[in-house]
Amino acid sequence: MIRLDGVTKVYGDDTVAVDQVSFEVAKGDFIFLVGQSGSGKSTLLRLMSREEIATEGDVWVAGRNLSEMAASRVPYLRRSLGNVFQDYKLLLNKTVFENVAFALEVIGKPRHVIREQVPLVLELVGLADKTERFPNQLSGGEQQRVSIARAFVNRPVILLADEPTGNLDPATSEGIMALLEEINETGTTVVMATHDHRVVNTMRRRVIQLDRGVVVRDQERGVYE
Repeated sequence: MIRLDGVTKVYGDDTVAVDQVSFEVAKGDFIFLVGQSGSGKSTLLRLMSREEIATEGDVWVAGRNLSEMAASRVPYLRRSLGNVFQDYKLLLNKTVFENVAFALEVIGKPRHVIREQVPLVLELVGLADKTERFPNQLSGGEQQRVSIARAFVNRPVILLADEPTGNLDPATSEGIMALLEEINETGTTVVMATHDHRVVNTMRRRVIQLDRGVVVRDQERGVYE
C-alpha cells in the first residue's frame, strides 16, 4: 500500500528532514510515526500525500511512484487519501454538513451522492445532531471529528493523520483514537504521526520511531518510551 525506498528530503541547501528512510505499510495497517518535534514525522506524511517530493529515493503509494508522478495526476492520487490535521483546517463560514460536503464537491460528486454520504459519515463520527452548527460552536474534539468525517467521506484507502490529538485533553483524545480505530477496521490504512506517549502505549500498534530524520526503531505492537 505504501513503500518508501531510501527516501531523503533536503530543504534548502543543507537541512536534512528525512535521511535514507525505508519501510513498507501493508493494506489495512495502523502505523504510528513517533519522535520529537523536528524528527521528520510530518515531512514523511507530506511526502506520502505528494505535498513534497523526495530529494532522493522513491515513495510508492497505492501502486504509484510519487517521485515520478506528473503534477497533473496529483489531484487523482489525493482522491484515494484522507488527511487529518492537528489544527482541523475547517472552513469557519460553513456548517458541519457543508464542511464535510465540500470534500465531495471538489472532486465533482453529484448532489444526490453528497446528500446520501454526508449524513452517513456524520453518524459514524457522532455528529448527526450537529449538522447545522458552525465550527466556532463546537468543542475541539467535535471539530476534530468534523475533520475526520471530511477526510473519510470519500472512503479513502489511506488516512494520514498529523498529530490529530495534539490539541485535545486525554478523554477527548481517547474518543478520537477509538474513531480512527473504527475507520481502520473498515479496511482503511491509517498512518498517524504523534508525540502522544499515552495514545501509542494504549493502542500497541506498529511504531516507527524517528530521530533527526532517521528511522531508529520499527516495532510491531510497540510502545513509545
